[in-house]
Amino acid sequence: MTRRPLYIALLLCVLCLTTSAHQLGTWQLYLSYQIATKSDMSGSIIYSLMNGNLLSYDTEDGEVRTYDHLSELSDVNIAYIAYSKEAERLLIVYSNSNIDLLGRDGTILNLSALKDKRILGKEVSYVSIYGTTAYLATGFGFVTVDMKEGVFLDTYKMSRTVQCITASDDKVFIATPNGVYQCPKSSNMQLEDNWSQRSTWATVMNMCYYQGKVMALTSATLYEMDPGSTTNTAYDRGSYTYLKHSGDYIFWGNKTQLGMTSDLTASPTILDTPANWSDVSYVKGTYWMSEQENGLRGYKITGTEIVPTGEVIQPSSPIRDLGYSLTWVGDRLLVAGGINTVSGFSNPATAMYYENGEWTNFTEMTVPPEYPRLQIINTTNLVQDPTDDTHHFASLYRGGLVEYRNGKFVKNYNRDNSPLQSIFNPPYPQYYNYVTCSGLSYDGEGNLWMASSQVDTVLHYIKPNGKWVSLTYDEIKRASLIDQILHHSSGIKLISSRRLDMRGIFCLDTKGTERVTDDRTILLQNIVNQDNTSYSPEQFFCLQEDLDGTVWVGTSSGLFAIEDVSKVFDKDFHFTQVKINRNDGSGLADYLLNDVSIACISFDAANRKWIGTQTNGAFLISADGQEMIHHFTTDNSPLLSNNVQSIAAHPGTGEVIFGTDKGLCSYMGDATLPEAELEKSNVTIFPNPVTPDYNGPIAIRGLVNDTEVKILSTGGQLVWNGRSAGGTCIWNGCANNGLHVASGIYHVVANTPEGGKAIVTRIVIVR
Repeated sequence: MTRRPLYIALLLCVLCLTTSAHQLGTWQLYLSYQIATKSDMSGSIIYSLMNGNLLSYDTEDGEVRTYDHLSELSDVNIAYIAYSKEAERLLIVYSNSNIDLLGRDGTILNLSALKDKRILGKEVSYVSIYGTTAYLATGFGFVTVDMKEGVFLDTYKMSRTVQCITASDDKVFIATPNGVYQCPKSSNMQLEDNWSQRSTWATVMNMCYYQGKVMALTSATLYEMDPGSTTNTAYDRGSYTYLKHSGDYIFWGNKTQLGMTSDLTASPTILDTPANWSDVSYVKGTYWMSEQENGLRGYKITGTEIVPTGEVIQPSSPIRDLGYSLTWVGDRLLVAGGINTVSGFSNPATAMYYENGEWTNFTEMTVPPEYPRLQIINTTNLVQDPTDDTHHFASLYRGGLVEYRNGKFVKNYNRDNSPLQSIFNPPYPQYYNYVTCSGLSYDGEGNLWMASSQVDTVLHYIKPNGKWVSLTYDEIKRASLIDQILHHSSGIKLISSRRLDMRGIFCLDTKGTERVTDDRTILLQNIVNQDNTSYSPEQFFCLQEDLDGTVWVGTSSGLFAIEDVSKVFDKDFHFTQVKINRNDGSGLADYLLNDVSIACISFDAANRKWIGTQTNGAFLISADGQEMIHHFTTDNSPLLSNNVQSIAAHPGTGEVIFGTDKGLCSYMGDATLPEAELEKSNVTIFPNPVTPDYNGPIAIRGLVNDTEVKILSTGGQLVWNGRSAGGTCIWNGCANNGLHVASGIYHVVANTPEGGKAIVTRIVIVR
């Protein structure tokens, strides 16, 4: 056995090794486990599909476990789950047709052949299990999977889309837009001539095999089909939305009713449901209901009486996997989950915040009787009152301004009760669905600013006393899509107008008054850089001010900077593009991220640039723009999507949150706020000691900005040197020659950038 030196062993006894759930350089996923849509049983374990994410609940010991691609799963955004009792595996089908098989022991087997197949219509539209075989309906036909062996069995290409599928001992049944067909398993199912039509039902949504019969659910009727004859019987009529075989029962239902039976020869039980149910799983006398926004809940049913068991499975998490706009306010992360677009695509109105490890999901406004067709969608921004942390406002892309207190809806400001304008006015029907609002932000005086689009007056703000002020400017009157309002430290406001004729950056100097007659304004549409190179971006996406006062502009043509905002009104004003020397002897340089579509920008405590793109993931660029420190994509990191819509870097902890079109995730960065003075009492090292099982980075925190750090041996020899990013310096535990240092005690010497002060502390390395 290797003996540790005595002095190291003694020091290990007195030094406390702290732990962190989110260590430097690690990733964390903030997935939604709120909206329960489907479940399946494995003995005492119930698997629940929530927001396209997987959760399990042990009905015996109460353990709740969440699954994600950071630790177990192979992908994100699950479309279907189904359990095979015979194979003892859960089938997990992702929206991109990737497949996982999850065993009871937690092992994962990935089957990616369908995902990787170059074929149209490979998206899975329905899943059915019979024995150990999984049947997956697709746009081109269907595929079968042996869940016990963990292999694909066959691919069946057909001339028609398979909407849903089920199987018996000897037959396979498929529902298509032309009706339901069946084929004996003993026949060659590759030949469509071997399939015989059983019905002309075109709207079959669900099928299952139960007590020797095929049960088929259309938009208006639940049918019973006898595979041994030509008999099709209407078993129950109603607009049901789901059909499920679980335990000894078959269930069918919709938002308000549940049908169930354990004997097709007897009359079924039809119950009025107390909640919005979308799926049922039955085990040991308990009915587990997927209750949408209310999570997964157990019930006892006796006759027509439905009694909840009191168990609600819904971990603290975001209400949805939506992260269009992210903002840190202290240690609270505000999240708006809509989308600001004219494409017609919409997200549910989602507002929430994360603080101290818990999520608060705001109570969403309901449709008021005076606006019966109001569309409550696309929350584009969420802001917090700087004088009251229980008071928030959210903007709806076309639903006006929403006020919240303590996370609960208070009021909706629209065309009828505020100066906000509608694109259309009465008597135009549903004029209230065209009150655009975006760009919410507070200025330094506590005024809440907002922007509208496609109307005459695009800028408004509410003063702390509740008074509204409206500002009209010809340069951006009826602009197609206003996105952001940046209150620059100089007092000048910069507003991004994303697209079409009035696209560009609207610069506004109000001179501190409510009058518009003395305001200075200019709309910067064409970008001319320091080399007189001209750009006309199709879209202007984002604006952010860094720690030096430089404004960075993200466009569809790349990344640009305004180094001195006070000069934007000058005739000779130009933008700046960072140049990266090729270092190939040519003397040439390339513009940083030229022609890359930049969706969002954030800055860490070291003034480094975190840049999100629409298709290329996220970049971390050094403060001077000369070094690409990280480039995260879905291929080389746990980033959920390469479409990064928003980034928020916490200056204190270094955690960087990414809002993508598939949810929220974070990376623990190495930049933290610097201390004002270099004091030994402020300096901490994590981990310390560095034990043999630790191979990650070592963080030296509590420094001033750009601190010079040297690691010295006990003999005073230089082992490594570097500089801090903000208040943190990162050492990889290696000497300057790239080799890991040996066990021992090392001196950490930190000097201020000017060299006026130094402190010395120690770190222990155990190999």
